[in-house]
Amino acid sequence: MFRKSPLYVRAGLGFAALAMATPSFAADAAAAIDDSALATLPQVTVKAAKRKPALHQQTNSGALGSRAVIDTPFSFKSVGSSEIQDRQAGILSEAVKYDASVTSISSSYGTHPATLAVRGLPLDDLNGYKVDGMANINRGVEMPLEMFDRIDVLKGLSGFMYGFGSPGGIVNYVTKRPTDKTTFSVDAGYESNNLYKEHLDVGGRLDDPRFGYRVNLVHEEGDAVSGDAKVNRTAVGVALNAQLSDDLSLDFDTLYQTRDTSGGTDIIVNAKNALPKPIDGSKRLYSNGSFTDVDYSLSTLSATYKFSPDWTGKLAYRYSDSTRRYLKDQYIISSDAGGYSDKASAEYHGYDYNDAMGTLEGKFTTGWFSHDLVLGSSYSQLNSEKSVVSPKGTVGKGNLYDPTIFSVYNIDYSGGTYGDDNIKESAVFASDTIGLGEHWSLLAGLRNEDFREETHASSTAPAVQYKARPATPTVALMYKPNKDVTLYASYVESLENGGTAPTTAVNSEQTLGPLRSKQYEVGVKAQQRNWSATAAAFRIDRGAEYTNDANVFVQSGTIRYQGLELNASVDATPNLTVDGSVMSLDSAYHDAGDGVDGNRAAGAAHYQAATQVTYRVPQVPGMFLHTGAQRIGEMAVDSGNVHTLPAYSLFDAGGGYRLHLSGGHALTFGANVSNLANKKYWTFYQENYLQPGSPRTLTFNTRYDF
Repeated sequence: MFRKSPLYVRAGLGFAALAMATPSFAADAAAAIDDSALATLPQVTVKAAKRKPALHQQTNSGALGSRAVIDTPFSFKSVGSSEIQDRQAGILSEAVKYDASVTSISSSYGTHPATLAVRGLPLDDLNGYKVDGMANINRGVEMPLEMFDRIDVLKGLSGFMYGFGSPGGIVNYVTKRPTDKTTFSVDAGYESNNLYKEHLDVGGRLDDPRFGYRVNLVHEEGDAVSGDAKVNRTAVGVALNAQLSDDLSLDFDTLYQTRDTSGGTDIIVNAKNALPKPIDGSKRLYSNGSFTDVDYSLSTLSATYKFSPDWTGKLAYRYSDSTRRYLKDQYIISSDAGGYSDKASAEYHGYDYNDAMGTLEGKFTTGWFSHDLVLGSSYSQLNSEKSVVSPKGTVGKGNLYDPTIFSVYNIDYSGGTYGDDNIKESAVFASDTIGLGEHWSLLAGLRNEDFREETHASSTAPAVQYKARPATPTVALMYKPNKDVTLYASYVESLENGGTAPTTAVNSEQTLGPLRSKQYEVGVKAQQRNWSATAAAFRIDRGAEYTNDANVFVQSGTIRYQGLELNASVDATPNLTVDGSVMSLDSAYHDAGDGVDGNRAAGAAHYQAATQVTYRVPQVPGMFLHTGAQRIGEMAVDSGNVHTLPAYSLFDAGGGYRLHLSGGHALTFGANVSNLANKKYWTFYQENYLQPGSPRTLTFNTRYDF
């Protein structure tokens, strides 16, 4: 079930597409490397770039179909590949960190990389991260950002749009598509301490312009400064397009990545001992022999047909799988002075995901009313398996401020595997955005689910089954005084998979039943020539899960998250752009009992703020400088509010220089320093689980566009 295709097979797909395209761009590439091009630089005239209408950008909204961000009654944030490249962001947490509603909650080099919280709520590893709007396995996977054109973040409940998932929101990776003109770029990067990366990106059309391709290849290897982690990563992505007629197009995408790392040690605290002071994020904590190895693949086939200018149908099927093997350390704090017991655990996890979806989008009118209609159905099946014997034992003791590095080569999982989780989810959905005259519109939508889950706590434990047939509605009222401004009020419901008890709980690794959430939101979005802004006030009521006084992981009561988000971007001058974001959040347990009623939700900061400033140096055409800052407010570590993490601030700085050559080619240099002051801080992963924050990190990159 979890057999992996060899990397050379996946890479072969990429090189095959590249080989087919070679005749069409080889001559151009040869012309680009001409002595005269290198010897003489043309005069460059720089003009102020017109602001891209970010809120008018189309986004995939699941059951709402494809529509402009400004026309949706929900909060979105998009980060494009150009910004990701300019800031040298190689991991998800770096790419989205300047949105104050988003928080990184795990190291990129541990067993749960690329894990975010949105509006104080951690996203679901198996449902909260999509690729092109469809299912994706995120557990243990740091997605290769080189393969994507942008990253969209939906903030808040997504039950109607995407089905089961965390009420925090959705991260959607949007794949790079074939280009109409031939593109060919190579880049090489360095990250402290000693991490190197090479990347190739090529795209275009074949001699028959109906057929397009996009190929990305990347390799990264060395030592990261964060936790002194080891990294070895190779990824290949291929996107193919066939425009078979004016109305019918086919797309095939495939992505494969193998990523081997070491690091990401958990720090597990408790109510009896003092919260340890943060340590240097570059300090090594992992034992000799520890590792996290993840193989991941995804393939998608889709067909799109335009029945008429107003009606479009789409069918898509996706298969993705992932295997995660690890031997990791967990430091269990045992004294007020930072003493700990080092527990090493070895485990295997395998996942495969089948996902199919069909949609029909159209427009029509009935009398005075216009209709934007989306009809669809979907089916997905997730199979999960894990090792039968997963040893977890203490290998020694030490002190957090002078850690002892043990050897754990003799620890390994064994006994084969068993199916620990099987989820089948089918749904039908419909939404209609009804135009009520020139300025008003009403959105009404309903998703009807059939959810079935069967879990096994161990290879010998009896099956535990959950069945549900929920209907998750959404309704919203929108007012547009003009095409560049939207005011809205919305209501949406959502269900999510129940959580799994932490390994330190009495009911360790027990999976609980589904939880229901509700969200109320009012907001405004505005896009003008030199600025854009959004504001949203929201309330989320989520079923509560926590570890009670008896150290049992339970579901009881609700957690209410009430907050205000503000985001703005302004071109203060033709050369100066300022982006700012702030979130104020109040969270509390209600009707929960067990001594937690009225307490703040663990991991939800009172406030967060972020800003970045970009300056395009007019005296040096092609040069830009940028700075950024984040402020994360204090947050509770546990549901009992015994421990609280203090607030902290992080600062970044960097810049780049783009040198334009003849023939439309370019050479770009970039550099960035994150955590400029080398601040020591803790990141919150889950209740009582902490990890050291990333230390000061220096990155360089050089890119050549042929």
